[in-house]
Amino acid sequence: MTVKALPNSKKISNRIPRDRTEKIMSVIAYIVMTFLALIAIFPCLHVISKSVSTGTAVTAGRVLFWPVGVQLDTIKYVFTKTDFFSALKNSLIVTVAGTAISMFTTITTAYPLSKQGFKGHRFITLLYVISMVFYGGIVPCYMVVVTMGILDTYWACILPFAIVQFNMFIVKNYFEGLPSEVEESAAIDGANDVRTLISIVLPMSVPVLATVALLYAINYWNNYFHVMMYTTSSSMRTMQLYLYDIINNSQAFAENLSNGAKGVGNYLENITTEGMVAAAVSLSIIPIIAAYPFIQRYMVHGITVGSVKG
Repeated sequence: MTVKALPNSKKISNRIPRDRTEKIMSVIAYIVMTFLALIAIFPCLHVISKSVSTGTAVTAGRVLFWPVGVQLDTIKYVFTKTDFFSALKNSLIVTVAGTAISMFTTITTAYPLSKQGFKGHRFITLLYVISMVFYGGIVPCYMVVVTMGILDTYWACILPFAIVQFNMFIVKNYFEGLPSEVEESAAIDGANDVRTLISIVLPMSVPVLATVALLYAINYWNNYFHVMMYTTSSSMRTMQLYLYDIINNSQAFAENLSNGAKGVGNYLENITTEGMVAAAVSLSIIPIIAAYPFIQRYMVHGITVGSVKG
C-alpha cells in the first residue's frame, strides 16, 4: 500500500492563509499597543512641556505636547521658593528606609510560612489572609499610631505599612517553588536556616525580591493620604503631600505671584500656577523613573512566577 504525497502547491496554499492571518494579527497588535503607549505618553509630554514653556503660552493654552518658548524660570522657582527639596528628602527617607524594613519583615515572614514542617503555619497564614480581606479602618490605625507615640515622625509613615500581605504571599509562593533538594544539601553540609536563607534562598529569589521591593518603593513614594493623617508639621511633608498642597493651594500661589513674591525677580512673568504645578509634578517623578530601569526586567517574571501557587 502506497501513500501519495501531497503536492507542494497544496502545502503552500495551506500555509499562505495562516501566514497572512499571523501578519494581520501582528499589525493589529502593533497598532493597538502603539495607541495605548501614546495614551500614556501624551499626558506626560503635556505636563513636561508646560513646566518649561513661557507663562504667556501656558496661560493662552498654546502648549500641547511640545514646549513653546523654552525657559527654566518655573523650575528655578520650584527649587528656590517652595519646599521641594525638603519634601524630596522626606520622601527618599521614607521610601528607602520603609522599603528596607518591609523587605526584611516580608522575607522573614514568608520563609518560615513556606515550610510545611513549620508548626502552625496554616493558622498563621489564615491570620494574614483574614487581615488582608478585613481592614480595621482608619480610626483604629490612627489610635495605634498615637498610642505608640510615633505621630508626626518618619516611623508613622513606615511602620503601619511594614508588611503588605499580598507582597508576602508572592514571596512565600516563590519560596515554595524553589527546589527543596538545594536546601537539603545545604542542611547536610551543616548550614542552619539563617545561613540557608541568606546564602542560597535569597540569591535564587532575586527576581521576585526585586519585584516586591519595587512594589513597596512605589507604595511608599506615592502614599500621601496616610502621611497627611499621621503628620502635622510642614517639615514632615513628603513629595506627594507637597504636590497635593500645591495643587489645592494654587489660588494662594497665584496671589503671591500677582503681588510679586519677594525675591522672585525679573523672571516672574514666566511663572504661572499651571506651570509651577507641572514643574513640581515633572520633577517629582524623576527619582522613581531613574530607579525603575535597574529592576524593571524582574517585574513581570517575578510576579508571574510568584503567583503560580495559590
